[in-house]
Amino acid sequence: MAPLRFSANLSWLFPELPGLLERLRAAGHAGFEAAEVAWPYAEPPEALAHAARAAGLRLVLINTPPGDQEKGEMGLGAVPGRQLAFREGLEKAVLYAKTLGCPRIHLMAGRVPQGADGAAVRGEMETVFLENLRHAAGVLAQENLVGLLEPINTRITDPQYFLDTPQQAAAILQKVGRPNLQLQMDIFHWQIMDGNLTGNIREFLPIVGEGAPFFLSGLLCFLILPLSSHCPPQASAGAQSHVSPHLSPGHVQVAQVPGRGEPGSPGELCFPYLFQLLEDEGYQGFVGCEYRPQGDTVEGLSWLRSYWDRRGHPWAGQ
Repeated sequence: MAPLRFSANLSWLFPELPGLLERLRAAGHAGFEAAEVAWPYAEPPEALAHAARAAGLRLVLINTPPGDQEKGEMGLGAVPGRQLAFREGLEKAVLYAKTLGCPRIHLMAGRVPQGADGAAVRGEMETVFLENLRHAAGVLAQENLVGLLEPINTRITDPQYFLDTPQQAAAILQKVGRPNLQLQMDIFHWQIMDGNLTGNIREFLPIVGEGAPFFLSGLLCFLILPLSSHCPPQASAGAQSHVSPHLSPGHVQVAQVPGRGEPGSPGELCFPYLFQLLEDEGYQGFVGCEYRPQGDTVEGLSWLRSYWDRRGHPWAGQ
C-alpha cells in the first residue's frame, strides 16, 4: 500500500514567518511536497505560482473568499442575499486555482446571518446553498476543478456556521448530485461535533474516496480512538458511484483534539491508527496539516519524521 502524502496548510503553519511567500519557501525547505492555503488573495497569483515552483511545491487546496469579515462573514455559499458576491468570489477563486495549478476549491458555506434564528433560516439557507452549488459545479467542471464542502464544528470554533456535520454535508451533496462536488473532512471538526468516529467511518468511507463505490466523491478525515486501541473498523457496503474517473480524490485535514496542535501533541486522537487506516483504505489524496504549532513549526514536525521512519523512508526535510 502507498504511504500517505502530506500538505502544509500555510494559513496555520510557520506563523513565525510574516508572509505567504516566505511560508512557501519554508514548507519546501522543511520537506513538504504540497501546500494549501485558505485565502491566497493578498498576493498576485503569478507571484504565488512562481514561489511555489521555486520551493518545489504543488498547491492542492484553496478556499473561496470569506466575504466581508468586518461584518462577521466567513464564506457566502449559503447566505441569503449574497448569491452575487458568492459567484464573484468563485470566479476569483477559479482564476487563482488555474494560475496555481490547484485542483480543489473549498466552497465555504458561511454563517447564519447576524441576528437571525438559525433554526428559522435553515431551510432558506439550504435552498441558497443548493442553488449556489449547482452553479459552482458547472463553473468548476469547465475548468476540470473539484469543489469541496467542509463541515466546521459549531460547538467551539464557529457557533454560527451553517454546515457543521458530515451527515448534513452528505445530504446536501446528494441533493445537488454533481460528481465534481465532494466532501472535505477535517478530523478536528468531526470529532468535536459527533465523536463515534469509528461508526462514522464505517458509514461514510465507502462513499468517499478514489477507487471505491460511492455516490459522492470526496474525502474523509476522521477518527478518534483511545491511544491503546488497535481495532480497525470494518467497512460496510457502499452505494453506487457516478463520479467521473478523471476527478482528483478528496482532501483530509488533521489536528489534535482538543488543542488543535500537532498530531504528535497530547490529545484524544490516535494518529498512528488513523494514518494506517487511511493507507489500508487506499486513500490517495493529500492529508492537510491544518493545526496550530505548539512551538517552532519545523521542530514540531517530529510526528511526521516518525511516520516516515516507520515506513523506511526518512523525511526529506530538516
